[in-house]
Amino acid sequence: MFRDRRILWVIPALAILSLTVGCGGGKEEVTAAELDQKADQICREEQVKFRQIQVTPPANASEAAEQTKQLIQAAESASSAIDDLAPPDALREALDIYLGARDRAVDQMKQGQDAAENQDSRAYGTAQAAVAKTASQRKKLADSLGFKVCSSNAGAV
Repeated sequence: MFRDRRILWVIPALAILSLTVGCGGGKEEVTAAELDQKADQICREEQVKFRQIQVTPPANASEAAEQTKQLIQAAESASSAIDDLAPPDALREALDIYLGARDRAVDQMKQGQDAAENQDSRAYGTAQAAVAKTASQRKKLADSLGFKVCSSNAGAV
């Protein structure tokens, strides 16, 4: 009877372990071509979100802060989705550099959000200009990976 009780403990433990391992949560292994296709689709969706968010220019600092917050969320979501792709080793470093450039742009956007919340139009403009100034660098990094859509729109990250 004692052995039967141990089995009752082992079965649920194995079931939980298999679910944990099965769900993985790891990165999706992709080929170079799949990386290009999937990243470009993610960026295409990001650009659509950016256009939707920016359809109406903000009328005041509060609206600018809220709009910037939404843009940051869209950019971070896209970056996270791209980072979930595991490219061939030869592309990993280039992808990390590209994602780092995107992260720096998001950091500038966060500074802009803070400035808008503080009604500091000068700092808000400076942050926007910093994001725009580094757009060509992000585009070059995206191009080096074979991305066609990512960082191709000046209005997105």
